[in-house]
Amino acid sequence: MLQSEREKMMTMQEHQTAYVQRASFSREGATVFLGHLDLMTCFERAARRAGLPILYSQGYNPRPMMVFALPLGVGIETRCDYLDVSLKCPYDADKFTEELNAYLPTGLRIIKSKEIPEPKDSIMSIVTTAAYRFGAKGIRAAMEKAMQEESLIVTKMAKGKEKQTDIRPLLISLSQASDGDPDSVDFYAFAGSERNVRPDLILSSLSKYCGMDPQTAENTRVIRLGLFSGEYPRIIPISDVEVR
Repeated sequence: MLQSEREKMMTMQEHQTAYVQRASFSREGATVFLGHLDLMTCFERAARRAGLPILYSQGYNPRPMMVFALPLGVGIETRCDYLDVSLKCPYDADKFTEELNAYLPTGLRIIKSKEIPEPKDSIMSIVTTAAYRFGAKGIRAAMEKAMQEESLIVTKMAKGKEKQTDIRPLLISLSQASDGDPDSVDFYAFAGSERNVRPDLILSSLSKYCGMDPQTAENTRVIRLGLFSGEYPRIIPISDVEVR
């Protein structure tokens, strides 16, 4: 059989029925220094060690079918992020949570899981908004000034080239941090596949336009508080999105 014929046969395999667990998770401590690919590997290894009936992709390089709602940058904590894990068979959500947590490293934890119908749309495609908390001396004054600016032009890399982009339209709203810390601020920003702003770009704009000390901005504590779907202000947590 020719190589081209083998490749064609691999792409024509029957659809595998997936029993999806939509799980929320948190991370803190040393695990915040994991890159996104390392984080994926961490969950994959924990699932294998737990003996979960993970569904694998088809083809020459099968991979565990796990999809994260939005990649987490290095150094970012999260209180509630999401991933979809496809299994070969129905599975009790509480058992899934308990067994996966038993093999995850300290600082990384499944909060809750529920089985959902196999989604037509990837979990990545339904994310529209993220809530964050910044913690640093002077952060509230700097963020308030940023919200008053007409534009915040920053430089980012796109396809290996530097690109100038205005991130001000991607910042939605600002509020006092719910933990009451005067050196913390909570805010909503656009996130997802269509419109997305990284926390590091926001922080670089604070030192460029809002008078924040560059070293303080670089060392700001960043916590992702949650991910949402819908159009702001009518947004709902990803865990509450109805799957059809």
